[in-house]
Amino acid sequence: MEHWEETKLRSIVTLPVWRRLTPERKIGTLGFADLDAMINSFEPLAQARTLAQDDYDAAYRAMQESLARMKLLGTKVPVIIEGLLDENPRLMKNLQALYATTPRTEETILKRARELYPVWRRANQAQAALTPSQEPITRFIGGMMFTAAMLKSMVEDYPNLVEAVAEAGQVLEDKRAALQTLDRMADRLNKRWYKVVKASCDEGSELFRALQGIPKETGTAKPQPVEIANVTQGGTGGLQVLVAYVEGGGKHATTKQVKWQVVGTDTGFGRSAPWAAEGNALGPFEEGQTVQIITEMSNSSGRRTTAPRTIKIGSPLT
Repeated sequence: MEHWEETKLRSIVTLPVWRRLTPERKIGTLGFADLDAMINSFEPLAQARTLAQDDYDAAYRAMQESLARMKLLGTKVPVIIEGLLDENPRLMKNLQALYATTPRTEETILKRARELYPVWRRANQAQAALTPSQEPITRFIGGMMFTAAMLKSMVEDYPNLVEAVAEAGQVLEDKRAALQTLDRMADRLNKRWYKVVKASCDEGSELFRALQGIPKETGTAKPQPVEIANVTQGGTGGLQVLVAYVEGGGKHATTKQVKWQVVGTDTGFGRSAPWAAEGNALGPFEEGQTVQIITEMSNSSGRRTTAPRTIKIGSPLT
């Protein structure tokens, strides 16, 4: 379970003992009613975090898919132009200049896409000038037909996609921070109350016996979770799930796994693979399947998981 779920569970067990046996006890200015309010705040904050996570994932995938489409168009369309119009020396010279840019990074993919657009337009004009005239050049990607005008629109819209990712990422950070802050507050309040009342009661008393039912931490530190940075589609046949991770985390863990389930097929996160810091490629899966992924860090003291990340497998971009 996630760390906040452990804290909430301990809070739920602590609350009735505090309310029934030490109702007047305050820790600083906080009493059992404050702990109750914290318990009730966990789920709304967790749900807000999950919604922000989904929004970020959607924005990030839209950006990555646009980049992948531009890369494919930048590599495939020049080959089509060369095959159709290799007798046109001007176009062939334009293509040779285009090939000087290898589309591997975000910068070079965008550069090649910008340089391709005017060449693609001239190729369409050359197609129309043939006798008989020929149709404009197009390329299908993932079941969708792309034109030169669509490439131009993608290049122009890309900065908006980058901005959307940045904004969604900030919202996600804020929602995560709110949940983490509540988790720390409730955890500290639980432990301080337990420490005070245990030192204040006699062994054998009703309060002492009630304290035995409250979960306690062992001497071994529990493992830190490893957050998932993003989940995208790609890899083998374009049907794998590619998982990237936030740097750090995993401290004290002796076993590190990434786990997943296919929604509607699996009953839980029964599929797993060793976690890899450089990222994991899961699957391949089938088009239309919805996959949920978590990380699980464990040691002798227990296990920590992250919130599930969800992706629906679409048509491969080939």
